[in-house]
Amino acid sequence: MQKHLAALSAAALLLSATASSVMAQTKVVVGQVSRTAVNWPSFVAESEGMMKAEGLTLDTIYVGNVALIAQQVVGGSLDIGNTTFETAIQAIESGAPISIIAAVAIKYPFSMMSAKDVKTAADIKGKKVILPVPKSDMDNFMTDWLQKNGLKASDVDRIYDGSTPNRYAALKTGAVAAAAVTSPIDFTAAAEGFNKLIDFGSYVQGYGFIAVIARKDWLAKNEQTTRAYLRAVSKGTDWVYDPANKEKAMKILMDESKQPQDVVEKTYNYFMELKPFSRGLTIPNPDIDNVIAALRANGFVKSADAPREKYVDLKYLK
Repeated sequence: MQKHLAALSAAALLLSATASSVMAQTKVVVGQVSRTAVNWPSFVAESEGMMKAEGLTLDTIYVGNVALIAQQVVGGSLDIGNTTFETAIQAIESGAPISIIAAVAIKYPFSMMSAKDVKTAADIKGKKVILPVPKSDMDNFMTDWLQKNGLKASDVDRIYDGSTPNRYAALKTGAVAAAAVTSPIDFTAAAEGFNKLIDFGSYVQGYGFIAVIARKDWLAKNEQTTRAYLRAVSKGTDWVYDPANKEKAMKILMDESKQPQDVVEKTYNYFMELKPFSRGLTIPNPDIDNVIAALRANGFVKSADAPREKYVDLKYLK
């Protein structure tokens, strides 16, 4: 009888501890652009239990546009958002009360995929291309590439859409001759016979890509939650980079992106070579400084000596 009561007591304690653990989970609303490989560490952090281990439950919302991420963070419908460094800095310059608190990606796993008859810079002259945002980093990269290949910025007709799936659809329908897309869509395009005109991952150096942002007032009230979230994503990054996890990492991306295994394997191999994700979510000084300099050249940053601390608050990584 005593053993039976002890067993019941132990079971009750276990159930109580489990219930307390479930109740302790904090919900965080996170904004992402789309289900692409750029979000791999976040997919892993959630599917492999790193978020749960930090006491977090994620409500991930895919909004399809980097500018909308910033707007919805400012508006309060998102707690944390992943957007481009340049979008975040432009928002701060416009008075948005947000901070960049970490870096997810510091290299560009993007490609300019082109129609089957467009194989060189000369072939793109006079044709239409689609890019994410006007006067953006990708716009600048495209102009730089054209000039280095003997063309002028005006030699292509540019249109814009913030979503990789939408840009790829424009390429597939023939509405454009080339489209900037991220992985694994670029490998899907290659498998369907389109050409890789530019590999931005190799072409662009020292330029921050995906930043983590949040409102300053939310950060002040949720310091421990913020640190927990960043720890989980950092662990997800390390997990992705561990070769022992290749098969499972591929399966996670296949499930999220709905791309076939051969495409995802090519994406995995490319990412392992490129290393776009930032270890520890740190932001190298040149990566933020170069973005600020480019935005200053385009007139988006007015101050001649705006310090990086105006945009970045790294205390949550400590």
